[in-house]
Amino acid sequence: MNKPDGKTILFFFSGVTLFLWLLSKSSFSIITDDPLRSTSQVFSLLGLLLMMISLILSTRKRFIEDVFGGLDRVYEIHHVVGSLSFILLINHPLLLVVKAIPSPVGMAQYLLPGDFLPYNLGIFALYFMILAFIFMIFIRLPYHIWKRTHQFLGIAGILGGIHALLITSDISVYMPLRIWMVFWIGSGIISFIYIFLYYNALGAIYAYEIIRIERFLDIINIYAKPVNRKISFMPGQFAYVGFNNPSIGREQHPYSFSSGPDDEELRFSIKMVGDYTVRLPLLKEGDKMYIKGPYGKFGDMYIDGKKPLVWIVGGIGITPFLSMLHYQSQLVDERAILLYYCFSTKEEGVFIDEIQKLVQEKKSIQVFPWCSQEKGRLSVDGIIDILGKYDDYDVQICGPGLMMESLKDQFEAIGLDDKRIRFEAFEMI
Repeated sequence: MNKPDGKTILFFFSGVTLFLWLLSKSSFSIITDDPLRSTSQVFSLLGLLLMMISLILSTRKRFIEDVFGGLDRVYEIHHVVGSLSFILLINHPLLLVVKAIPSPVGMAQYLLPGDFLPYNLGIFALYFMILAFIFMIFIRLPYHIWKRTHQFLGIAGILGGIHALLITSDISVYMPLRIWMVFWIGSGIISFIYIFLYYNALGAIYAYEIIRIERFLDIINIYAKPVNRKISFMPGQFAYVGFNNPSIGREQHPYSFSSGPDDEELRFSIKMVGDYTVRLPLLKEGDKMYIKGPYGKFGDMYIDGKKPLVWIVGGIGITPFLSMLHYQSQLVDERAILLYYCFSTKEEGVFIDEIQKLVQEKKSIQVFPWCSQEKGRLSVDGIIDILGKYDDYDVQICGPGLMMESLKDQFEAIGLDDKRIRFEAFEMI
């Protein structure tokens, strides 16, 4: 029997919340006689639930990653859940304002602070949400500052949660609903404290010393050795990495391991894009980097499966596959692998020599360099003859988002089950 996936669990939690709210009503007419207030109540409960779940998802805990199938999927769900909670919670007071029309005093009590603390907490939560929305959507900020403004949503959630527990409402009069919401609000507050106060102090943080740096075009290879403990990871995983170089900053960013788990040197291969990564050439030998992880389940299909594999890579998306190839080169296993390494120009295929060296003694691995400048974009139709040699296979894709979605759709169009297609997406992390 298959265990329920993360999305199903979220729908279940939402359904329980709605069901408990319905049970809190002594009669159905209470809902129908005042539809604006009833809708506002539903929006507040579901919005709070989703806000707390969003905070919990941000903790990067392993059990959450297992439920959703990888940290990239967790952050994708986090983005959707956070957006829905924002929409629901913003509309909660707005519906009450509409209900209070045309009374200016009645309208103001939902928008302006007054003498009643529980109401003020809800109003301040509204202000923090609006501020977060302005900073995230309308003002272009450096990543490390944007990340700080993102905390406004967490503050809004906590204020809104306390507001919901203090006011006279369905939560205060119906104990099962109160217990349910106290659990979620408490879990969200604990998650917020963990993320922003204790995350860097709790859990495994590995210190490494940079021993060598290479640069090829806009890609930088950073090699390092452990200062004390060595991180244990599986091929295809990634970690959050920060540096102690003051010219770089200590903020953490996710990078895939491009070395194998058993290699003597740890390596990250990073494309220099954005205001942070363009400063990476300022790193020097002897600098320390601090690693938190590992994360990701992208390599599970390779590690746990037995079917032939089709690997399709776009640009810097090669990094998790390099880790898997380093691992594979040390195995006796002759598992069939087709690797399509896509790049725009020949010069951008900077890892092709390394890949050819890793697979030269592996007859079961076929490598197809794909220069789009010469061959056009890779499509499933263009490789269908080679795929036809295998009755059954799994597909792993890593590259630009549009490329991954397009290829996924093409594979599904030829009848491949989407459960046999795995891709890694870092854009939201």
